[in-house]
Amino acid sequence: MNKEQLSEYIGNIDDRLIEQAEQIPDYKRQYRQKRIKRFMAAAAVFVLMVCSFSAGAIVFAHEQETVTLEEIGLTMILPDSWSGTYSVEKDGQNYKIYNKEIRKKMSNWSGTFEGGVLFNIVCYEEAMTPEQFVENGYDFTNYRYLFSTKDSTYILYYASDVQWDPNDSEQEIIYQQMASEIEDIRFVVDNALAK
Repeated sequence: MNKEQLSEYIGNIDDRLIEQAEQIPDYKRQYRQKRIKRFMAAAAVFVLMVCSFSAGAIVFAHEQETVTLEEIGLTMILPDSWSGTYSVEKDGQNYKIYNKEIRKKMSNWSGTFEGGVLFNIVCYEEAMTPEQFVENGYDFTNYRYLFSTKDSTYILYYASDVQWDPNDSEQEIIYQQMASEIEDIRFVVDNALAK
C-alpha cells in the first residue's frame, strides 16, 4: 500500500504524518548493527594484540648484541650489524669502542696511531647535570650525555678525527656505516646509582 492508498483508506490524513510514520527508526536493526560493530571492534583489538605479542616475541627471541661495562654498571645494546666487528678497551675509568678490523689495519699502516675508534665513554669524577657539564666547558667536541651518579658523570664522546686510512675507501664505508649507527645504541644503567 502506498501513501495515497493509505490516505484514501484512512481518510484525509495530512501527508506529513504519513512521512513521519515512514521515517520511524527500526530500533531492532540499529541494535543489531551496534552489536556487530562492537564485535568487529573487539575482534580487531584481539587481532592487534596477538600480532603485537607475536612481533614482540620474535624481536626479543632474537639475541641482541650487548656489552656490559660492569665497573660502571652500564649495558650497551648495540646494533645487530656490529656483531663481531667491534671491541671495547678499558683505559683507566674510560672506555674506547672501536672497529677491530680498521684498528688492526691502521696499526700496521701507521705504527702508533690507533684508528677505528667509534666513540669513547669518559668518566668525570664529579656529579654534573647536562647543564653543569656545558657550563664547565667539557663540551669541546660532539658528545652525548649518558648519566650521572652521586660522584661521577659519564659522557659518550664521538670520534672527532679521521679514524681510517684515507686511501682505503672500503675502510671508510665500514667506519661511516658504524658511526651512523651509534645513535641507535641504547644504554641501560644497572645499579650505577648505587655506586
